[in-house]
Amino acid sequence: MAMNGRYSGRPTLEEVAVRAGVGRGTVSRVINGSPRVSDRAKAAVEAAIAELGYVPNRAARSLVTRQTDTVAIVLSEPEDRIFADPFFAAMVRASRRLSPTPSCSWCC
Repeated sequence: MAMNGRYSGRPTLEEVAVRAGVGRGTVSRVINGSPRVSDRAKAAVEAAIAELGYVPNRAARSLVTRQTDTVAIVLSEPEDRIFADPFFAAMVRASRRLSPTPSCSWCC
């Protein structure tokens, strides 16, 4: 159950904090790899994350960091040509290999 009384189906940062017995900021620091967290608090947060199955919300993360780690490729060609012509597939593969962020999401 989320802290606001509604069940979202996914554990929240607040639920991880409650389970770990720490504050929300401590959970955030652990998730973001900050060295400013005690070993005991880090272990408690990591255990709570594992127990609850917490996964950071990418949309929320994008709002905070102002970075989506998403690449869009816009082509002004007919759909049948894009999928039939090997040139386009090669270009998409090449741009993916050159991506500065390995976790970048791709929608093709």
